[in-house]
Amino acid sequence: MKSLSSKSLVLVIAVSMMGVPQVGYAEGVAAPSDVGKHYDAEWKIRPALDSDYEVVQLTTSKALDNKMYLNVDPYVPALNSVVFMSDRHKDRDDAENLYLMSLDDGKFVQLTDSDDIDGAHANVSPKTEEVFFREGRTFKRVSLHAPYKETKIRTVDEKYDPKGILSLTSDGKTFAVSLYDEDEDRSSLVVVDVKSGDMETVKKIDGRVDHVLINPKYGDTLLYHVYEEHEIGIVDIESKKKKVLTESGDHGVHPFWGANGVDAAYNEKDHDPRQIVTYDIRKERYVKYNIPESGNHFAWNPIQTVFQSDGAGDDRYIYYYKIDPDNHTVDSKKMYKHDSSSKEEVVHPHAAFINNHDLIFNSDSDGSGDVYLLRRK
Repeated sequence: MKSLSSKSLVLVIAVSMMGVPQVGYAEGVAAPSDVGKHYDAEWKIRPALDSDYEVVQLTTSKALDNKMYLNVDPYVPALNSVVFMSDRHKDRDDAENLYLMSLDDGKFVQLTDSDDIDGAHANVSPKTEEVFFREGRTFKRVSLHAPYKETKIRTVDEKYDPKGILSLTSDGKTFAVSLYDEDEDRSSLVVVDVKSGDMETVKKIDGRVDHVLINPKYGDTLLYHVYEEHEIGIVDIESKKKKVLTESGDHGVHPFWGANGVDAAYNEKDHDPRQIVTYDIRKERYVKYNIPESGNHFAWNPIQTVFQSDGAGDDRYIYYYKIDPDNHTVDSKKMYKHDSSSKEEVVHPHAAFINNHDLIFNSDSDGSGDVYLLRRK
């Protein structure tokens, strides 16, 4: 008899003790893939607190739907589409897969079919029209065009625990990631060439670096956060020189880059009032903005005129803060009351601007998490 490959579709029919036939797949044989499966729009339109805006609830399933992590802009302008992750796949609990939704009509398509994708930390390259993600310890990319081909980039040694998003340069040719070694309690900040898979260790940092972000415009500097130490720092990729931006006693969290590739920023959590601190890596100059409301996660629009905050505790609002660059002050405006809690990482708002005025974020109105878009009318 001819042997069957692992890609062959084989039905196994078993008879239970009750005499009812049960259908499954033989061990080691791949089940049918749902890559390319299409879904109808789930949109609901909701009012914003600013009359010039509206909110589109993009997903409404009972499964967990999630805009990827804080620093990920999931929008692809050439396709007028956004990427999101969901565990709705085949009723397999916690199986995070990636989907592409058109903002023209809300219809979407499944991009991956796996039980082991870290969907929350995937990232999108508008330039190459691909999504980059981690499956186990293997870094991959998948095309946003049918037949949605996956390409393996590199697998890292089992001693490492990859942390945070695959942070991309604007051309989609390089990404950075933190590889944490628990035995040594050290993190290797690495950059990976997408085409060749070649990996370079830029710097080793004591402790658990949970976020490392490559300069989006120039690709020459890494911005990182050490989790337990609340330390924010930068590393020059070529010279390997490190500079710690926080001082002893600071509580720096959630770093992010300005789109100009010059300003590194982070949230100074314990300052009263809370502050957004920016650091010009060329002029080596700090600017500090007092934020009147509580907030955990911040974002910056591409032209760097507005900060966004998600509020905190009972003050769960999407805020826009218009920046006065001369006086280094902000003017705050409530935009939308979201239902996400800061207690559950997977449904944090994790908002990101998709252009200079529209924002994509998570909310948790039905207890499972959904993806929302605040957009100007």
